[in-house]
Amino acid sequence: MNGVSSAKAPVVEGVSVQRLSEKLTDGSIAPGLDPYGNDDAIGALNTAFVADGYFVDIADGAELEKPVELQNLQAGGQTHVRLAARVGAGAKAVIVERQAGEGAALTSSVSQLVLGEGAEVTWLIVQEQPETATHLAQFKAHIGKNAKLTLFVMNAGGKLVRQEIMVKTTGEGADFRLRGINLLAGDTHTDVTMVLDHAVPHTTSTEIVRNVVTGKARGVFQGRINVHQYAQKTNAKMACNTLLLSDDGEFSTKPELEIFADDVVCGHGATVTEIDHDHLFYLMARGVDEKSARGLLVKAFVAEVIEELDDETIVEALEAKLDEWFVTHG
Repeated sequence: MNGVSSAKAPVVEGVSVQRLSEKLTDGSIAPGLDPYGNDDAIGALNTAFVADGYFVDIADGAELEKPVELQNLQAGGQTHVRLAARVGAGAKAVIVERQAGEGAALTSSVSQLVLGEGAEVTWLIVQEQPETATHLAQFKAHIGKNAKLTLFVMNAGGKLVRQEIMVKTTGEGADFRLRGINLLAGDTHTDVTMVLDHAVPHTTSTEIVRNVVTGKARGVFQGRINVHQYAQKTNAKMACNTLLLSDDGEFSTKPELEIFADDVVCGHGATVTEIDHDHLFYLMARGVDEKSARGLLVKAFVAEVIEELDDETIVEALEAKLDEWFVTHG
């Protein structure tokens, strides 16, 4: 709460949870605080001001039956936290990162994840800051040999939001999936920027981002896939699809491929559309009022991304947040 971790960490078999303030004090986390590069403004800001957070260590072979939830809640002012996790070889886990609060605020949050050989992790980021908050976030991950990472990002709040995603495949057979939903309303701005490095051969990735824009909201998705010279047999695909619900809303998409290998399968695409009036008429002709009909079409647009998740409880919770957003902004 407000950048200070709970004094009592939960006890979960196969999981060690440590307050980041302790690792900052003894210096053991120091090497992981380095910014991503010279232009890493969020990393530098967070490194300068971070005082707490959590370090989660999941043992080799551990299979967690329930999700681990990491919450960063703010009540106004400035909050700077860091959430770091190491998942051991062959371990399986679902981690939910929740970013929320109330009042005018500036928050920065950096999440770091290292996956051991054969590990499987689903990491969900649910960002629902108030429309008076500036939220600057970064997610960094290294995916080891035959490891699988599914990253799900839902942005459903914030006045000014920047979510950076930096992922690198470090072992053959690594697989990365990004599924993103950006729900933009009012006079807000949300920017999602991804850099994915395929650094070794025989790795795969798919990225699907769905955006819903209403009011005077503005959004950006910048996605770059780098295929290194020795990363032969890479298979990478990226798609960004946007649904505009108002004439004043805007969304800009910039997909990029930078390929230095010659035996790869890579592609990217982007679409922008509005609600199909024939579909709207079809529902209204069967007694569905206009607002409910629009809600059903919006939900269908993003439901495909949510339903890819295996956990039914999480799917229902995310669909409930989608319904809540549409009731407020639809």
